[in-house]
Formats: sequence, C-alpha cells, structure tokens
Amino acid sequence: MKLVDPSSSSVPSSVNSSLRQLSVDELRARIVDGSGRLAAATCRWLLLVAEFDTRQGYPSLGLASTAQWLSHACGIAHRTAVEHVRVAKSLRQFPRLAEEMAAGRLSFSQVRVISRIAGPDEDQLVEDLIGGARHATAAQLEVVVRGLRTVEHNDKATDPGEYLKQSWTSDSRWQLSARLDPERGALVGAAIDAIVQRDGCTPAQALLQLAEIALAILAEGKKPPRELRGDERAAVVIHLNAARVPPRSAQRDPDDASCDQDQVAVPRSAERDPGDAPLLGRPYARVAGGPGLPDAVVKRLLCEGRIRTVIEDGASNVLDVGRSHRLVTDRQYRALLARQHDHCAHPGCPNTKNLHAHHRIHWIQGGRTDLANLLLLCERHHVAHHAGQFEIFPAGPGKFRFVSSDGRNLSAPPGHPANPNTGPLEDEHTDLAADAATPRWYGQRLDRHYAISVLAQRRQVAS
Repeated sequence: MKLVDPSSSSVPSSVNSSLRQLSVDELRARIVDGSGRLAAATCRWLLLVAEFDTRQGYPSLGLASTAQWLSHACGIAHRTAVEHVRVAKSLRQFPRLAEEMAAGRLSFSQVRVISRIAGPDEDQLVEDLIGGARHATAAQLEVVVRGLRTVEHNDKATDPGEYLKQSWTSDSRWQLSARLDPERGALVGAAIDAIVQRDGCTPAQALLQLAEIALAILAEGKKPPRELRGDERAAVVIHLNAARVPPRSAQRDPDDASCDQDQVAVPRSAERDPGDAPLLGRPYARVAGGPGLPDAVVKRLLCEGRIRTVIEDGASNVLDVGRSHRLVTDRQYRALLARQHDHCAHPGCPNTKNLHAHHRIHWIQGGRTDLANLLLLCERHHVAHHAGQFEIFPAGPGKFRFVSSDGRNLSAPPGHPANPNTGPLEDEHTDLAADAATPRWYGQRLDRHYAISVLAQRRQVAS
C-alpha cells in the first residue's frame, strides 16, 4: 500500500489557482451547473444498467443478478447496487422520468423516491410527482411519498392486529416491542411524554415510572382505577372551509329544538366526489404529529372524543379567532400553530420548540393582536428579527415575506444562478435544462397533508 502525504494534493496547482480566483457567486453557479450535469450523467448510466438487466448480461459472467455484477465490476456496495437497479428499471418504464433526469431537472434522490411508489401504468402519478418535485426539496418529496404509501395501506382491508412482545437480549436486558392501534399508541405516548416533561427524565425512565404508578394504584384498594372517558382520550379537530360550508337547511334548522345537536354538518368539500372538484383534495384524518388514520379509526374517535373546529378560508388559512389585545390568547396561539403546521415561520427553519407569538407590526407601533398581524417565530429568529437581521412583510392572507438586512428575499427560491463568465464544464449534456438542479421552492412549509390527499385522490380516480 502506498502512503500519500496528506499535505500534498493530486489536483494540479494551476487548477487550484484558477478555483481560488473564482468569486463565491461563480463557485455557486458552477456547483449548481455541475449538479445538473451529474444528474444527467447518472441518468445515462442508469439507462445502460437497465438495458444490461433487460438483456440479462449477468448469467454469462456466473452471477445471479445485475446488482451482483455492479457490486463486483463497479465497486458498489450490494445494497446500493440493488437500489440502482430498481431506479434504472423505473427510468426505463417511465420515459418522462428519464426525460426530466436527463435534462438535469430531477436528481437521483428525487427519482429514487418517485420510483418507490409508482406502479405499472401509473404514468399520471409519475407526472404529478414530477410536478411536485419541481416545487419541493427531496426531503419534502419523501414525506409526500411516505404519506401516499400510508394512504395505500389504510385503504387496504387488512388488519395486522395489536401485539406486545417481551424478550431478553444477549446482554440480559429486557426488550419490549409493541404494535397498537393509532389512538391507543398515541395515548401511551402521551402518558410517557407527560412524565418526561414533569420529571425531566428519559422516556425509558418514564416508562418505568408509568408501570410503578399503575402497580401502586392497583395495590391501594379493591376498587379498580377509573378509566379515561372518551373525551379525555382524544380531541377531534375538524378543519372546515368557511366558503364551502352548506347553508342552513330549511328542512332541518339547527335552531329547531328537534335538531340533534350532536350531529355535525359535513361541508361539501368533504364529500368524495372526484368529478365535482378533483383538486380540492381527498378528505383525510391524522394523529397530531403522526401518520394518517384509516376511516374505521376516525369513526371510532368521532363516536366518543371531544370535537373542536378550526374555520379556514379557501386558501387553508385559519380565520381570525381573537380580539385585539396585548397578549395572545390560547385560542389564537392554537390557530397560529395550525396555520404554520407547528413550525417557525422563518423560511427553512425546522424548529418546533419555544415558538414565540410575534407582532409583525409591533404592538408599540399600533399593531393589533389579530391573526393577520401575528406569526410564530422560534427564539433564535425572534431575537434575530429584533436585532435587525431581517424584516417581515405581508404576502397574502396568513403568509409573510422575509427580507434580510442587505435586501435579499429569504422567501424566494434559490434560483438557477446565471453568470456570463461561467462556461460549460464539459461538452457533454448540451441539452441540459437551463433550470437544472434547482427546484422552484420558495422556502415555505410543505402542507404535506393537503398534498398527499390531492395526489391520493387523483391516483384513486386514475385507477
């Protein structure tokens, strides 16, 4: 084995010198340009792999699969090779997918995610996901596809059942594995979280305390402990579109004493009529902070859980629920959380903790404590805003635009940098798209539940 001096460089000094002469903007432009060319080259390579697999070029080499040959011939880990072959088959099956990747508009990461969900003859789903990929990050696309797979599993009439398994590990540790219905699992999780927040312990310690509390209660007397009521187990939050709530029925007036007050009017938008409004999105329900729920679970929760409503406009913005006063009420704070999907409003910020209700027009300057003037910022961005690092401007109902102190629009997509001094890095891929490798993402939060519901409905109609 030859040892290489780490201080030496295999890159010619002339190349290093030319790179150092580039400005940051030129470096940025070349990196994005190279990313698009890398995607295009990867697409061409994967199509070669797909053709090799179709012709079964591996048996003559004494190997069992194309993945085995790639691992042997190209130095690729077998698991990675299996993934490459799977994606290559998808590119061959869906020409539009190959076309977008060959133009550099889709990365390998994005194509890999799309290929996980698209089945035979689902060209429309592929087209929809391509459109989504152009306006989202790879991570957001992954979230949408995971949601679609959840919808697919929930629609199947299969019930794997509940179980709890106890076992001992080789190092004499006790191990617990369980599968519960979603609302029951959320109940156990809520109990553990409550103990963690109260005592500042780890989840494992909280689970132990939960067992000690249960045994202590059972040991106190002969009477069994009181069980939680239905309204204590779950709160069902119904999001209503104010513009589509049907008018009061003349035959069944809610003011009439004969009207059953426990019945909830279902807005027209909740009816599953794909021919009437295909873009409204399929009605959905989910555990807060968790996955989507099957219809059977939703009906079970609606039967005994307490119900709250959130009134939204046609753009899914929470309407004003508070009056003008200095402090934000609990109702307003919940409305802000619903509007911002429990995240800081600053573009790209993933923080969900320590969110401060901020007046866009400061209270001392006459700003009202109304939802139109409120947004949630994490502590770091709240401090940064008051330090003058960025300004916040309105950008429509419930939306805001962030501009840095030097005038950069932080809410705008990164864009494909154009530099007249930056030429092509190579002569290949002359058909590369001008906007290759740059998604049209504006830094806003992904409304993943709406996106998944729309795609799931379109997929159901297409089938």
